[in-house]
Formats: sequence, C-alpha cells, structure tokens
Amino acid sequence: MRVRNKYLLIMAMVWGPCLALATAAYALVLRPQIERQRQLETRVADAKTLYARALDAAKTETQTRLAEQVRRMEDRIGDFLVGFNEATALAFEIGDLARETRLDSFGMKPVNAQTTGPVTEREHVAEKRLSVNFEGGFPQFACFLNALERHHPVLFVETFTINRPMETDGRPRVDMGVAVLVEKPQGNAI
Repeated sequence: MRVRNKYLLIMAMVWGPCLALATAAYALVLRPQIERQRQLETRVADAKTLYARALDAAKTETQTRLAEQVRRMEDRIGDFLVGFNEATALAFEIGDLARETRLDSFGMKPVNAQTTGPVTEREHVAEKRLSVNFEGGFPQFACFLNALERHHPVLFVETFTINRPMETDGRPRVDMGVAVLVEKPQGNAI
C-alpha cells in the first residue's frame, strides 16, 4: 500500500504543475486569441452586410423604389406642415370650425412661448402656438376637438382645461393650447 501512495504522490507532483501551466497558458494566450477571433468574425459579418446593402443600393430597381419612397414622404410632409403663406388663413379656418360647432365666446390669440426641443432647432420648420378659449357644453367641446384633430394639415391640441361655470345655468369655459408646424420662408427666420 505504501508503494501505491508514493506512486500517486509522484504522479500528483508531476501532473499538478502541468495542469497549472496548461491553465495559465489558456488564460494568457488562448483566451485572448479566441476573443480576438470573435471580434474579427463580427467585423467581417458586419462588412458583408454593408457590402450586400451597397450592392442592393446600386441596383436601378432599388434606386427607383427609394426615390418613390422619398417622394411619398415629401408628399406626407403636407399633412403636417402649413405653408408660410397659408399660416394667416389658418386662424380663419379655426374660426370657421368654431362657428360650425356653435361655440360661444370664442377667442384665439397667438402665444409667443419659446419651446425647447427638436422642432425649434430646425432651419425649415417653425412651431406656432395659439391659445384658444370658448364656452360650450361637452358635446360642443368634443365636436370642436374632433374637428381640430381631423384638420388638414394637422393641428396639435397640446393642452386643454375645462373650468366649471360659477352660475348654475352657465356653460363650462375651455382653454386650449394648440400648436401648428409652419414652413419657414427660404432665407428668412420666423
């Protein structure tokens, strides 16, 4: 039994450092190489994807499809943007909507509040704000709100408050904040 224990001890003394050396070699040499290989494979896959996109973009069918998409997007800008010359007529259109929904004491005035955000930083688009107030019941309010939201180009109703009337036979007072995107004239700032 003693010879066997001695043999196992010698074997452990030889294999222990070999195992430690193999672990250190893996940690110091092989593992960084495997990580580098993964990074290179990822870069090659990305480059192949970009190359395939470039080949696809060079095709005339793709160019015509993309040109058509750009044209459709430019047409859609009209859904959200009021031309500079049409901005003054917008107040009359809102007034007509108020008359159609039979609102009482309708009033509207421009608000010169400066906003922070991406819209104010654009060189071709400006944001105009209006303060709209009126008296009316809930059906008139709902009809007017619906008419504003369905308006072409889009009018953004950002806020509204409804105040209860002081008199029992009075009508609620509504204050609305409306925003509209206006195209800036070329070469000038609004």
